[in-house]
Amino acid sequence: MWQALVLLPAVSGFFLDLAASDKLCFSEELSQQTLVVGEVILVGDRVPAALKVTVIDSVGVVVFEKDQASYAKFSFTTLDAGVHQFCLANFAAQPVELGFDMSIGIEAKDYTNIASTKDLKPTELAIQRMKDRTAQIHKEVQYLREREEEMRNTNVTIHNRVIGYSICTLLFLLVLALVQIVYLRRVFRAKKVI
Repeated sequence: MWQALVLLPAVSGFFLDLAASDKLCFSEELSQQTLVVGEVILVGDRVPAALKVTVIDSVGVVVFEKDQASYAKFSFTTLDAGVHQFCLANFAAQPVELGFDMSIGIEAKDYTNIASTKDLKPTELAIQRMKDRTAQIHKEVQYLREREEEMRNTNVTIHNRVIGYSICTLLFLLVLALVQIVYLRRVFRAKKVI
């Protein structure tokens, strides 16, 4: 059990079975200017190349699409913050098993090329990773603050509208009560009850 817990953080992808003529979509909320690298591969012998991989950004624009594939690798940087969809569709007449691996943000950055081009020592490379991770965390915190402010503004707007609606309802009921009183007085005076 302990060994499984130690290996768990090293897992970055997963395998899944996709039935014949079936489609499966995942979604991930990403901040602006986030690097995303993904890989999809069909597993097994004599696998038909009938997989369609589609990546849709938060605005609805197709960022990546590959048809009739047994392997697909995609990489992009998000332009807008929001929910991005990753869809897998099986057009084969038989179920398939596929592997899906995706890295987001700092995990997607390839430091081997950086180390070879700048001749960095292992400690310098570790420091560069920490700086990049710190910058990513700062960017995510800023994004969360912006979202919090938007939600707070939305809550204040809804609160003000509810108060306005309540006041209008009370005024309408008061006017309706006054109209009823005037009408009943006229009716009772006409019948000479009062």
